[in-house]
Amino acid sequence: MGGWTDFLSITKELDELVHRPIHEKNRAAMVEKVDVLLDKREAMLRDLAQPSPEEKELVQEVIQRDLKVNQKLEFLFAGLKRDMRNAKKQKSSKQRYVNPYQSVSGYDGMYLDHKK
Repeated sequence: MGGWTDFLSITKELDELVHRPIHEKNRAAMVEKVDVLLDKREAMLRDLAQPSPEEKELVQEVIQRDLKVNQKLEFLFAGLKRDMRNAKKQKSSKQRYVNPYQSVSGYDGMYLDHKK
């Protein structure tokens, strides 16, 4: 019975972790903690046996919490992707501001004779 209770405790810890407020300062630490907990769960999931009738309630709670965790992780992942896209846009717009003529073709105003 210890396997499913340990799995439930890790799932609860993961649920509490993903529902904490996330800021720019604690995002990297949060992602690392989530990754560690997901790795622990994956390793435990391989070794878990079929639940006994007494453990069915634990399994149902794990399933319910897992759905909430997955929804929150998808929301956080979408926010992270949005922030990465914005950072990339900022970098390119800053580059264009610093060197506005970088994208101008080198052949502008120059005559090339293709005949020999």
